[in-house]
Amino acid sequence: MNASSIGRRVRQALRGRRAGIGTFSPRSSVGVDFGSHTLKAAEVVRSNGGFTVTRIGIIQTPRGAVSKGVATNPEALGPVIRTLLDDSGIRSKRVVTALGGQSAIIRLLTMPEMPEGELERAIAFEVDRYLPAGVRDVKHNYRVLGRKPQDGGAPLDRHMAPLAAAGLTSAVMEVTPFSMVRAVAPRDGNGDTATVYVDIGAESSDILIAVEERLRLARNIPIGGNALTKAIAEALGLDIDAARALKEQRAQAVVEREPAGDLRQLHEAILPVLSTITTELRRSLDFYQARLGDEPISKIVLTGGTAKLRHLAPFLSGELGVPVELGNPFGACETAGLAPELVADVAPMMAVAVGLALRGAQD
Repeated sequence: MNASSIGRRVRQALRGRRAGIGTFSPRSSVGVDFGSHTLKAAEVVRSNGGFTVTRIGIIQTPRGAVSKGVATNPEALGPVIRTLLDDSGIRSKRVVTALGGQSAIIRLLTMPEMPEGELERAIAFEVDRYLPAGVRDVKHNYRVLGRKPQDGGAPLDRHMAPLAAAGLTSAVMEVTPFSMVRAVAPRDGNGDTATVYVDIGAESSDILIAVEERLRLARNIPIGGNALTKAIAEALGLDIDAARALKEQRAQAVVEREPAGDLRQLHEAILPVLSTITTELRRSLDFYQARLGDEPISKIVLTGGTAKLRHLAPFLSGELGVPVELGNPFGACETAGLAPELVADVAPMMAVAVGLALRGAQD
């Protein structure tokens, strides 16, 4: 199912609910996820010690308006974001958003114990070591994880401009991998094993390995759903839009028997891309196990629109020898008035948006 049809289903499910739960609640929080293929929004309300997802929305991103995780055409994005929120019945003007892809650099640093003021200066000094050559226009921040901070930098102004154009403000800016993990991380408190989180976007994919909330490894690889679409277009002589529709409707990762007919052509077209993703995942697992972690890896959790590719989870599990499952950002939240089948269908796509909304609701 393509993004347009999913967006229509979400709007139909929410029709008539615009005066419902959370519309005017001072405790509601809205997350907006800037994807290069789709924009996603989620509203979360905090009540009685828990969280409820009250509204969600998905809309097609104007072509070329988001690239490498950053807004590149604020003029085109502003009206679309406004439409996304209006169609979803979201009225809050304060949102939480994030930067993603290669625009955000996440690194783990080990620093000696020092006062907070000195730590800030030391982090600022260390940032330059991790920037690509010639890059200087950055902002950085850090979070202490058991006295182990990480930093990230990104161009903020372009990313905030479409929110302002839509009449919105954002008091919180994250990086997308942290939002995704917040939404789908296991709640069982098992600190004896590590979990691998893989968010497969359109342009790139994030790979994170964490033990509970302690980040151990973070990578971004420049391959995602667009690579699958391009492979299908080239193999079958289709334009990009037709190839994307075919991918979303019929493509699948083959686990056992070789498919017949046009499914075989599709499988052969996407297999090199799937193999590349598998190789990058294996490299990440090998590096973690050899250098970083005493805790064994318990499972891999997939999110992002491409995670919905049929049979992708069992395919990767068979290749890597690790259990693989689809992430469900609604697992730790109630859903108010949303059809269960719709929630299940869009769950992998909504991880970042729900994680951002949870970030705002937890403040």
